[in-house]
Amino acid sequence: MRRQINAAFFNNNVIWAEKQGSHIIDLVFGSDRRKTLTKLANFYPEIITSENFENHTAILHDLEIIFSTWEMPVLTSEQIAQMKNLKAVFYAAGATQYFREPFIKEGVIVCSATAANAVPVAEFALAQILLAGAGYFRNSRECIDYWHTLQANNHKGCGNYGNRVSILGSGTISTVLQEFLKSHALDVVIIPSRKYNRTISLEEAFATSFAIVNLFPDRDDNVGILNAPLFRSMINSAVFINVGRGRQINEADLIAVMEERPDLTALLDVQYPEPPANGSKLYILPNIQLSGHIAGAKNSELIRMADYMIEDFIRFIKKEPLKYQVQPYQL
Repeated sequence: MRRQINAAFFNNNVIWAEKQGSHIIDLVFGSDRRKTLTKLANFYPEIITSENFENHTAILHDLEIIFSTWEMPVLTSEQIAQMKNLKAVFYAAGATQYFREPFIKEGVIVCSATAANAVPVAEFALAQILLAGAGYFRNSRECIDYWHTLQANNHKGCGNYGNRVSILGSGTISTVLQEFLKSHALDVVIIPSRKYNRTISLEEAFATSFAIVNLFPDRDDNVGILNAPLFRSMINSAVFINVGRGRQINEADLIAVMEERPDLTALLDVQYPEPPANGSKLYILPNIQLSGHIAGAKNSELIRMADYMIEDFIRFIKKEPLKYQVQPYQL
């Protein structure tokens, strides 16, 4: 019989959102996922945090696997060195930049459920793209009374056949979104970030697309690159969709152009700062729609992230290639 691997949950959050009333580990690894894991590994009974880490040094030497999600403790190289048998971290959430470096330096595998979190973001963007093609956002603004709604010349959109959609960025969410868009007869163009060669210029993308989706990586060299000349060049009734990060947008420029061009629409699920400052025109301009960073995994979708990590853990046990390991190019 195969020896059970020694594992533990690491997480700093005692209660995740007061209204949820549950530890985030229980939410992400819910619906019997923790029971599944306890059949695969010998789990330490207590969740380890940054505060209680030093109280559990007796078990750290034998620990081989860490499971976590958002609020993974940031450990030092010295703390990781105490876990002499640690082999892998399975992180049931997205970006790992804030904690992964000392683990990788110590030769510990880090796996992330970024691909699982990408699915609802891509679904959210897909829905907005298709509504943009139908002219929904401008049309709904114009249907303010009987007579406006009656007008035959109300905006009806360009349609979702053969028209151009530009996706800014070529990461995991972009890849999932591209797959979703294959079911639709659209001209999809990918504009990678500055790190890569672009298929077309950023300027051409803005000037020729009915929908533009920002998924550029959250790097310092991308701050403020989406500015007034780009927004001003957008075609009539085009829609800008931001499900990436807010600081890539020059907010003052966006507001100025949206005031000039009531035909345009900006759909901002992310902003910078988040939420926008009190009194910001982002709240009041009719052609800017805000949502509260809801494009990521939520409620039942959290379980998908656990499933991805459980799948990779089973591959790890079987000594098969891992599907969701953080690769060198992602560092």
